[in-house]
Amino acid sequence: MKLVRLVLEFVEQHGSGRFKGKIPIEGYERDAIIYHLQLLADSGYVNLGQETLLNMGPLLLTWKGCDYLDELRRGEQGGTK
Repeated sequence: MKLVRLVLEFVEQHGSGRFKGKIPIEGYERDAIIYHLQLLADSGYVNLGQETLLNMGPLLLTWKGCDYLDELRRGEQGGTK
């Protein structure tokens, strides 16, 4: 669950309609980061274009993703997650 939160936070901070670049998250392999990013996109938490990770494209948090990230943050503050 920690990597999910870190990926969502990265997208919140660095995402854009024309994202180009890497998603460096310390302590995690690139393949794990991309896998979780694709799962988040498939679940509707992020908007990820087909070419975003290879070239340039959208990488944006959806409304659902914003709500879920808020929920994860609240859970951490309350000590439930």
